[in-house]
Amino acid sequence: MSISHFISNLSQRQINLIRTLFIPLEYLIIILDFFYPKNDKLIIFGSNTGEYASGSPNAMYQYIKKYHPEYRVSYYLPFSEKSGLKEQLGYMLRFIPKFLNAKFLISSHPTTDFFPLGWSKRKTLINVWHGVPLKSLFYADPGDNESNLKKIRKMVHRTSIFTVSSKLESALISECMLMDPRKIRVTGHPRNDALINKKDVPGKEKIHKILKDTPRDVKIILYAPTFRRGDETRFFPFPDFDQDDLNQFLKDNNSIILIRGHVYNQLDESTDIFTDRIIDFGFDVCNDVNSILGEVDVLITDYSSIYIDYLILNRPCIFIPYDLEDYKKGRGLLLDDYDFWAPGDKTLNYQEFINSLRRIMDDEDPYRERREEIANQFHYYTDAESCERLLKLIK
Repeated sequence: MSISHFISNLSQRQINLIRTLFIPLEYLIIILDFFYPKNDKLIIFGSNTGEYASGSPNAMYQYIKKYHPEYRVSYYLPFSEKSGLKEQLGYMLRFIPKFLNAKFLISSHPTTDFFPLGWSKRKTLINVWHGVPLKSLFYADPGDNESNLKKIRKMVHRTSIFTVSSKLESALISECMLMDPRKIRVTGHPRNDALINKKDVPGKEKIHKILKDTPRDVKIILYAPTFRRGDETRFFPFPDFDQDDLNQFLKDNNSIILIRGHVYNQLDESTDIFTDRIIDFGFDVCNDVNSILGEVDVLITDYSSIYIDYLILNRPCIFIPYDLEDYKKGRGLLLDDYDFWAPGDKTLNYQEFINSLRRIMDDEDPYRERREEIANQFHYYTDAESCERLLKLIK
């Protein structure tokens, strides 16, 4: 069982108890780390609570392995296999000497990526995060709790460098995390280099390897909504939704829709929206969505930051903000004019949705210039050199 699925089935009291039990080990590692000799050429990577390699840490890990063999790189993934608690603890204990020896940590979820290992100020933590914030987070989120904010304060204190893609993102991160702006560096996101460097995205090869029966020339539509706290995400939340009509439309247009719920809003087993053209593409099917994003022809989302990365490609987006007013009241958005910052049709019923898809299939694209305008606000660099800029910071 993965650690996130394990934790998601526990009460907050149980989670706090587990973390409390590991506090002595964390502080012991911090003390040892302060005295342990450091190797400036050893970098430890972490992402997604130690379950799988993804996002900017994975992109950076692969880049250094391929182009800079003078560095030693290692990924901390104690929960990547469906192993028992004994095997996971064994992995952690074996990893401790390497962890102590490393000078650099690169992480997308640093509050949990190296659980339960702590580190001293002799290490450099480079926080590459996992998405450009559109929805309110942490200190900007009226619904966040003091327990979580305490973890964020600890993470911010331990962060040496926080990488972003623009001054706009820097301002949003500062607002959400109360991050010292002097820690923030505009490097671009390593996870997006592959979107710009088309040589690394050969057609539909990656998706074809995951979904082996998928034709290579099929149009890929990715449906990836955001996390909803305390509520399930509704897919195709239209009172007039016609599954048969949609399935036939996809067949007629040689297309498929990949359904990807948020990792903490997984679909339950009773979900019946899937057909031969509407396909489950959750985290158990594909761990790292960034690895296939360049192969996606159309993106469907709502308030998820995935579309901000996708803007680099300047391909069509459809938005389904079915609970926009409730979401604004309960969670909030960092950028007020949602209609402007989300460059695509906003569809609230099935007829609007299918008409939007039909226009896209007919190559009607009235949002192209707006997407480019907003992409320029969020992404200063479009040269596929974000990995190299981050490595220069390390050097």
